[in-house]
Amino acid sequence: MQLRFSYRGFALTESMLKKAERAVLKAGARIPRATGATVRFEMDGPERRVEIVFTAPRGTRLVASAAGRYWGPALDAALAKLIRQASKERRTPPRRVVRKG
Repeated sequence: MQLRFSYRGFALTESMLKKAERAVLKAGARIPRATGATVRFEMDGPERRVEIVFTAPRGTRLVASAAGRYWGPALDAALAKLIRQASKERRTPPRRVVRKG
């Protein structure tokens, strides 16, 4: 799986990048056939925003973003949203019962 980080105009610590890498790879294990992930870090004044985009074959994309005062909680919230989306996507639809009569 390809993993890309995107951030401009500010410095991220090496430990934050490692934490993001470990968390995204762990979430990638739950998403079947994930081919790549992009993690975008944005900062606007006191607000920190993290957006995670997972791509899969046939153009399927899962996108989750969250904002917070610090990078860690924003990353955790975005990952929670992404895992929730992935679990909803994997569920099979209920079967329809056709009654004769």
